[in-house]
Amino acid sequence: MAKEQFQQDLEAMLTQGSGNMNLSQVLDGLIELLKRHEDTFAGVTYRYRLAASDTGVTRGFALEDGNYVPLAENEPVDVTILGKEEHLLAIFNKQLKPAKALLTGKLKVQGSLVALNTLAAFL
Repeated sequence: MAKEQFQQDLEAMLTQGSGNMNLSQVLDGLIELLKRHEDTFAGVTYRYRLAASDTGVTRGFALEDGNYVPLAENEPVDVTILGKEEHLLAIFNKQLKPAKALLTGKLKVQGSLVALNTLAAFL
């Protein structure tokens, strides 16, 4: 139930932006949702970095037993998700499937696939 509420809140945030949000705004919104839904992520302890290769927008964060913790740019992570801003936005807006983005080289993942799949299951 909590997972579904998180997903609904994420979809509402993206819909409210009507596709007019840049990656920085989307990631900031995602971070606010992670903070509000800490109980949803209880038991999840991984470190993530999402980065746009073309614009330099990046956010690093950890989930420590579900609790959001910001990370500095140089702190190590379990998984890095890297792609052009337009492709990352297309994934968030459900215009591009993550698997297709990976297969076509529009998205690169470095690190733990387990960590990636854990986060992806909520998105």
